Amino acid sequence: MRLIVLACFLLGSVRYATASWNSEELSLYDLVEAVNSNFYELFGITKDASTAEVKKAYRRLSLEWHPDRNDAPEATAKFRQIVSIYEVLKSTELRAKYDNVLEYGLPDWRQPIYYYRKMRKLSWYEAILVLIIVSTIAHYFMMWASYYEKYLVLSQTLRKSKKRDRKEESEGSSQQLRAALSSYRPQFQALLPFLIAKGLWRFFVTLGLIIRERMTTVEPVEEENIREYRRTTSAIPPREFTYEVATDLKAVSPNDPELYAKYCSESEENIKKQSGDIWSCEELYQLVRLTTEKFPSGTPNRWERVACVLNRSAQDVTAMAAKLKQIKREDFAKLAMGQQSNAVFDIRSGKATEASADRPCPAANQTTTEWSQIEQKQLEMALQRYPKGCENRWDNIAAAVPTKSKEQCQERLKELVELVRRKKLGMT
Repeated sequence: MRLIVLACFLLGSVRYATASWNSEELSLYDLVEAVNSNFYELFGITKDASTAEVKKAYRRLSLEWHPDRNDAPEATAKFRQIVSIYEVLKSTELRAKYDNVLEYGLPDWRQPIYYYRKMRKLSWYEAILVLIIVSTIAHYFMMWASYYEKYLVLSQTLRKSKKRDRKEESEGSSQQLRAALSSYRPQFQALLPFLIAKGLWRFFVTLGLIIRERMTTVEPVEEENIREYRRTTSAIPPREFTYEVATDLKAVSPNDPELYAKYCSESEENIKKQSGDIWSCEELYQLVRLTTEKFPSGTPNRWERVACVLNRSAQDVTAMAAKLKQIKREDFAKLAMGQQSNAVFDIRSGKATEASADRPCPAANQTTTEWSQIEQKQLEMALQRYPKGCENRWDNIAAAVPTKSKEQCQERLKELVELVRRKKLGMT
């Protein structure tokens, strides 16, 4: 505590002592030490020279020592000194302070400003080292001061206690005094640097013990949690699954040539059976509509895509399309409009079945036809893609559902709306 009070007192005294000097005076003192010569002699003027003479001498020296005109290695430093000297000599106040320095000299060791200027020039680690040395010396003297204070107190106490026995020798009292003050005698181990080192060592040792204790207390808790988790998980019996092996099926190998040949023959028979079926009025109407609207001439893979929609082979579709080109224009127009014409072809015989030209095609006017799941999904997506207000809405929806006509899509929507309404009424 006393060391802190002493340090505060020293800092306060230095602060109070340096308050009378400003930054300009400190810079002037530093410049005088750096130049280490008379400013007037350096400029070649007298002490009572005017400002005009100072400016004239400055121009001459600046031209001589300017780094752009002089290649000497010390030209830059010399030019900076000339500029600083000119700033001092042209100012009346600074010039008077410089004249005072010429007369009385710089502040010496007896003034606090001397130490303050020295401290300003030190680096941070040098300043810390000086502060530690000064603090250690001050601490050592304060320890002796405390020891001497205790010596006076104990000696006075012993003097009062010896009034009863005046015959006791003074040598015995001095021995008692030394024994009592032996624990208070200053020692080097009690100086400030040693105390700081001991404090840091104890701090790190205590910190390590705390961390180790913390880790040892956390590990048992984690092990206990793991044990509880194992107990809870082991209490739940695992589910058992039974698998049955099929006995009525043979193992199929993808590399078996016999099975592959059988698969190819079956697929060819299915295509032949399907290609031999008679084309219905609905299929003819869909073929005309797909080839004229959905997949016109120039569409890539046109016949394969039409065959995929009609669920027929590409050869069957191309053959029927070639036969449709041979019918009359009036029959083709009626067929495109959804009416039955006199050209319902039998693929196996290649002959047309005569029918009434005025009877409408059942696939075109039948509104209660069955809708597959794929067709229903296509209709729902088309309704979302083309909401109310879109131009040619139902034409676009019918184009999105290639197997249904525009009227069938409209009728299907009405059926769905009616079905939803009935369900709502049934729920209420």
